[in-house]
Order: sequence, then structure tokens, then C-alpha cells
Amino acid sequence: MMAMVDVWKSGLAAFLIVGIAGCQTASKPPAPLTTVTVEERLEIAPPAPLEPAGVAASAPPALVVQPIWPTNWFNTWISLESWGKYNNLGKPIRVSPAPHATYQFQTTNAAMSIKVGSRVAYCNGLECWLGYAPQLINGLPYIHALDARKNFQPLLSLPGYRFKTNRTIAIDPGHGGKDSGARSIFNGEFEKTYTLDWAQRMARLLASNGWNVVLTRTRDADVSLQERVAAADRANADVFLSLHFNSGLPNRELAGIETYCLTPTGMPSHLVRTYEDDPRQSYPNNAYDEQNFQVAMRLHRTLLQSTGATDRGVRRARFMGVLRGQNRPAVLLEAGYLSNAGEARNIASPEYRQKLAEALARALD
Repeated sequence: MMAMVDVWKSGLAAFLIVGIAGCQTASKPPAPLTTVTVEERLEIAPPAPLEPAGVAASAPPALVVQPIWPTNWFNTWISLESWGKYNNLGKPIRVSPAPHATYQFQTTNAAMSIKVGSRVAYCNGLECWLGYAPQLINGLPYIHALDARKNFQPLLSLPGYRFKTNRTIAIDPGHGGKDSGARSIFNGEFEKTYTLDWAQRMARLLASNGWNVVLTRTRDADVSLQERVAAADRANADVFLSLHFNSGLPNRELAGIETYCLTPTGMPSHLVRTYEDDPRQSYPNNAYDEQNFQVAMRLHRTLLQSTGATDRGVRRARFMGVLRGQNRPAVLLEAGYLSNAGEARNIASPEYRQKLAEALARALD
């Protein structure tokens, strides 16, 4: 594990910043950790242990080598200092005073900032949402073990997931047929038309780069969520991308790009809609939690760099049926708001959709 960390530390020069804003919840203290003693008077506790419900995820694939995770770092809070020592980063340095104290790690791969009391974190300036807001315990910052393992650890090895030489991708143009999706306030066109055009442009680019490309639909047709997953299975796809555009009506101010992957078991989702979000639920795609996140971050960054759009973050959701059953890294992209006048105008432009296609092809190359 130390050898892997030494290689990782030889790359870049950035830092981890943690901003302290206060505590959110109170019940009873977490179990004391080896590096920091938590006094009994503190009343912050992790969620109760969860028993898996529903469909069990398959065994995690051996895609990225990870250090052995400490046996006492499950369903608990981990001091930032402990996590830093685990990754051979040393102690965090406090660089500003309370009540908004800031702690800094000298790292070599990513600048990650985390604000206690907020689920929104940042990696190299990109929004990446956490399952649990970090806590201040006995004056020291703590992060939840699930966030440490499913979010922070994958960031340490970015770009992380590597695709094999003979690559197959399943591209899913969102909606189709009777399911029109969102409607543009710019020209009245439907989301289903734009996603198909975007997917076809992307397919041509990836095919020229040596990818074997499968589209879940090639025309304006009804395709069930189950069939979209089955199409990726039949092709033995290495990665699955579902393409969408957003709507916030009646709010016409919302703008920006959001990228989603499946919520890890034990975490609450960031978007639930009408779905009963049960953190105990485990799905086949949960075997790829870390790889999902690494691919999502890579795609999200490149889309933002290419378009200059507002960053609305890499988020987790459990209600997206097109992701749950995937046996491969799977990501859903919301590349702008059809309910926003400026973004709807951009999305209506073939040149802009070509730019989106080129960005994703470049990220996957």
C-alpha cells in the first residue's frame, strides 16, 4: 500500500482544504479512533448499521487496486487526521481560525475542499457531492467512512478507471417514442430529439477512435429501461452512458451540467423524486461504485471545460432504473436545462451538440 501511495504522491502538487462551519446532527459519539480521542460529552454519531435490502450487488470487480481498508472503518466517522495518515499525507494543517477554521493537506493529485455541515465538496474545483456532511467532533474534522471510501479514495487515483484496448460502449439516448422528455422553451423541440442527435454524433466520433458502439435506440422509438440495460449486457459493454437534458420548470433560472452515478449502499441519495430512497438497498451496479465515480468525474470535467457551463456537480441517485442493473461503470449526464433560455438556445444548435459529443469522445479516449 505504501508503494502505491509513493507512486501516487510523485505526480502533481495540489492540496486538500477542509473548511469548518459547525455541526448538523447530534445523538451520541462515534467509537473512538486510534488517532483522536472523542470525548463522551460529544453527541455526534454515525447512522445505525444497515442491513442490506433487496437485490444484492455482485462481488466488486478487480478494476482498480485499493489499499486494504481498516476493519474498524465501516459505518463510522473517521477523523481527517486518521484518513490523512492512512494515505501517507500526514496531519492536516489548520490555516484559518475558528469558527470557520480551514485545514489543509499537502497532496500530489487533487485539491479537495470539504466544508463541515455541507454535502457539497470540491475536487480540483469541481463539485462532487457527499453522502454525509462532514462533522466537527471535539474541535477536529471528521468525515464519514462511506464518503472516505466511495468518494475520497477514488479521487486519489484519478483518472483511475482504464478501458481495455478493444472497447465497447453502450450509449443511451434518453427518452424516445411516447416518452418525449423535457421540452425546450426556445423552440418547443423535445429532449428525445436532441439526445438522439447527440448520441449519433458521439457514436461516429468514438467509432473512428476504435470503439465498438451500441446505441440503445437509433430512431424515435419507445425503449423500456429494462431493454436499455439488456442492450448493454448483450454487447458486453465496458461502459454505459445515458444522455439527457434537464428542465427546472417553472424555474427558468436553473442552468448547468449535472452528472449522476448510482448511490452506494448505506448513503442517502442527492436526488430522489418520487422514489423511496432506501439506503439499505443494494443493486448490481453498486459493485462499480468507485469506478462509476471516477468515470463520472472525468466526463463531467471535460464537458465543463468544453462548454463553459455552470457546474452543478457529480451527484448520486438511486431512482434511475437505467443505472441500477448495469454490470459495468454507468453514468447519466444532464447536459443543460431546456427550461433556461440561454441553454435551450445552445442545445438547439447542432454545433453545440457536436461540441458535447467531442468532449465526451475526448474524455473517453
